[in-house]
Amino acid sequence: MKRIPLTYYLTLLLAPFAQPELTVAGDQPSAFTRPHFQVARPSLNNKPQPDRTMHADLSTFADEAWILPVRSSHLSPGQITSRALNMPGLRPFFLVGEDPHSLAWLRQRAAELQEMGAAGLAVEVGDNEALARIRAAAPGITILPVNGNDIATRLQIEHYPVLITATSLEQ
Repeated sequence: MKRIPLTYYLTLLLAPFAQPELTVAGDQPSAFTRPHFQVARPSLNNKPQPDRTMHADLSTFADEAWILPVRSSHLSPGQITSRALNMPGLRPFFLVGEDPHSLAWLRQRAAELQEMGAAGLAVEVGDNEALARIRAAAPGITILPVNGNDIATRLQIEHYPVLITATSLEQ
């Protein structure tokens, strides 16, 4: 039988007692934890920023190829009847597709859409090239590929292109 020196046994027996006691910082309010867990105080200037148009080009954050094609079965190209809406605080947005009518509508209204800060939702897009054509029709405006079925149901619309603002739904 192999002999194990007595120092190895003693080391194994005393090892658990050699470690310092663990301290959980969140359990005890002390001078040790205060500098590390200061509560953030709200700033003194809580004034809301003035309402201004903001443009965000979300299309540059990720390649949208994974989401394409986008099809919205509740929507199709066509004419809509304008009507009043009462949706205070709603930022203007529009729905378009890759069809010729949507592209012509975008080219015609691009300046107006950009001036009001409207964002676009491409609800019928087959591929990256179609999305690029839609965006080229209105440069400088954020247009993202999104299924529009939920919007169509909630706003009771069947056709696009359409501009939706806080006060109206129009083509």
